[in-house]
Amino acid sequence: MSHEPESRVTSAHEPPPGARVMNIVRWVLFGGLTLLALVSLASFIAWKMGAGREGTAAHAAAGATLYHCPMHPSYTSDKPGDCPICNMRLEPVPMGTVPGHDAAAGDVPGLTTVQIPEDRLQLIGVRIARVERGYTNGGAALVGFVTPDEARLKRVQLRVAGWVRDVAMNRTGERVRQGQPMLSLYSPELYQSEQEYLIAMGDAGAHGGGAHEASRERLRLLGVPDEEVTRLERERTPSSQLALRSPVSGTVLERNVVEGQYVGADTPLYTVADLSRVWVLADLYEMDLGRVHAGDLASFTADGLPGRTFVGRIEFVYPTVSSETRTLKARLALDNAAGLLRPGLYGSVELRSRGPVAGSPERGLVVPTEAVVNTGEVSYVFLAHGGGRFEPRRVFTGRSDGGRISVLSGLAEGDSVVASASFLIDSESRLKAAIAGLSSDRSPAAPRVPPGHEAHGAPR
Repeated sequence: MSHEPESRVTSAHEPPPGARVMNIVRWVLFGGLTLLALVSLASFIAWKMGAGREGTAAHAAAGATLYHCPMHPSYTSDKPGDCPICNMRLEPVPMGTVPGHDAAAGDVPGLTTVQIPEDRLQLIGVRIARVERGYTNGGAALVGFVTPDEARLKRVQLRVAGWVRDVAMNRTGERVRQGQPMLSLYSPELYQSEQEYLIAMGDAGAHGGGAHEASRERLRLLGVPDEEVTRLERERTPSSQLALRSPVSGTVLERNVVEGQYVGADTPLYTVADLSRVWVLADLYEMDLGRVHAGDLASFTADGLPGRTFVGRIEFVYPTVSSETRTLKARLALDNAAGLLRPGLYGSVELRSRGPVAGSPERGLVVPTEAVVNTGEVSYVFLAHGGGRFEPRRVFTGRSDGGRISVLSGLAEGDSVVASASFLIDSESRLKAAIAGLSSDRSPAAPRVPPGHEAHGAPR
């Protein structure tokens, strides 16, 4: 049995010379061809997209009328009709614009520039205002309510204890005249004091008038009126009843007594207010403290009295701030001879301060207050570029006087902004931005469209 050398058996399984090099070359060629195919495909897609945009822009630049769907801005047509996607009426595209490619989309997240036909603008009542320089700290609109003048309040009380009888003033809100009887009181303490006075009168002739004068002063301190003392001296008969009369003319605001009730000297019976002059208390924010001073002219318009304005001056600005509302009170005094202003009546107070706040700029850019949309996180306006084109623009605002608000940045003097019905333009802008966002996130297959409504840039 013969055996071949081990080296000859091993060499029979080795690859031929150069095979390894050819294998490497083959994989390099395969990778190069794959890369070339990907580059070609990407170039073709980019060319098609560019051709579509250029075709649309060229079509618009050539002066031809182009139509698009308001709900689907990416769909365009060279003929009027209905959108095949949502059946909405196609609208003309303004010259120089490309649908779905606004150059000035605005700097407000979630909003974009919108184009609204002139007839729709007139229908929704859009009003345009110019950005100008002016003051915003000339006045302020606040909320106020009517309250009685504290200096014209009277608390009706007794100075003796007893039982209430014959209540004549038994309804809250009734008007009472000065000196009018309100109730009568049965009081043993009063009866005893009158008896002591009669005894002192009898002793006055024999022993002098010192005790008599002391007894008379006691009756006066107990609240016994002079006419009752005169009656007592004339009839020489003590009385256990005392008629309580109103000290002022006014309106009964509080009644805390009923017939048969036992009352003491510390029991409040009635509160009467003279409402011929009242106060209006307005809530003033901390930031406006330096704008309002005593002596400033102000006017009050009650919600329940439309068309009636009451003018007065600020009498006093309270020194303390409420910890709950972070406001303080400004007091306005008003004449109310006709009795139209009633306590508790709410309304608006317009304050006219005497000048700019110390340290504030004299003049700044101002716009109407309703032109600014404030979401709590961002404030913005809609710039009017003409031809029904509106661009959302973020702004930073300062003080407001109710009618106008100062703009610190975001606008320039002479700009035009939407001053009314901005919420309608806002909804239109949000809808368009949302649709554009959906279109960029996903690209569904193109719908079948009727003849004459092919999208520009697509092969026919």
